Amino acid sequence: MILSDGDMRLAARDFFSPALLLEFIGLADSEARAAWGERVMKERGLRFTQRRQPGDPDAGALTIWTPAPGGFRYAVEAKAAQRTGYATWNEVHAVIVERLTAARHVALREAVENFQAHDAGYVPGPVPFATSEMWRAQFYEPWSSRSCALQLDAASALLSILPGANENPTLF
Repeated sequence: MILSDGDMRLAARDFFSPALLLEFIGLADSEARAAWGERVMKERGLRFTQRRQPGDPDAGALTIWTPAPGGFRYAVEAKAAQRTGYATWNEVHAVIVERLTAARHVALREAVENFQAHDAGYVPGPVPFATSEMWRAQFYEPWSSRSCALQLDAASALLSILPGANENPTLF
């Protein structure tokens, strides 16, 4: 079977992290998108898999991205039937810009930059703290809590641009 529009939207949503989406949005043209896609697919290996989330069509179905010239092949291994199709990075870009507004782009950029700045401040051990308990209480737990909140902000910004197949009303 052939992929549906909802499948393509979910393929785009599930492929990107907030930082990767921000990087992809900033690419100048189709050649840059194709080169970027080839690099990212190589970094992920020959095959990238993920299960559909609860609430998505075919929840729990295995989805598979495999590299293809200028794009990727996407397969959904659903109980009813397997669907597969080819997508170019330009088609993915079109799905993204369909909902990309200036406000959403700014929200994504700010969320990603805030998370990256916070992540850069991580201290991986108890030094300079007197004990590991002090490090945990005074640094790690507050840092981890803030990190989770910033990751949630970034994920929310991504979902405002790339919602699921059954999108909710837009907030901005």
